[in-house]
Amino acid sequence: LSGDCNEIVVAVARELGIDAAHAHGEMSPERKLEIVREAAGAGTVVMVGDGVNDAAALAAADVGIAVHGGAEASLAAADISISRPGLAPICELLTGARGTMNAIRACLTVSITYNVIGMACAIAGWITPLTAAILMPASSLTVLSMAFGARAFRASRKDGAACP
Repeated sequence: LSGDCNEIVVAVARELGIDAAHAHGEMSPERKLEIVREAAGAGTVVMVGDGVNDAAALAAADVGIAVHGGAEASLAAADISISRPGLAPICELLTGARGTMNAIRACLTVSITYNVIGMACAIAGWITPLTAAILMPASSLTVLSMAFGARAFRASRKDGAACP
């Protein structure tokens, strides 16, 4: 969604691998807001913007991302502000967010599995309450170690590769 000329928006979308049917130019701020609200029913909406005309749509999106050099209104309305120019920081943000969610899922899986096994062993009488009490902090330390080791946000890519 852009206020720029439609031909330019479609050309940029194609270069980024976005279907031209999803590229809309010459949009008013009100129309951007309307499209973001309509898209909310289909899933998570991420809006990237830099101008005053993007502020309402940034605020309405599930995740609003204001980019480097953006107007104060867009920076205030967004959830995230990117301080470096270009598209690479947005790719890094999306990759890091995916890595964070994977780390959270892994930690939850290990924690639930650990606790279900410990509870089953305690109910069956295979471990004493003292052993169970010792295992609980061990479970927490295991999950903390996994979380610290996840490193979802890594150093930026030097090869200039596109977003995965």
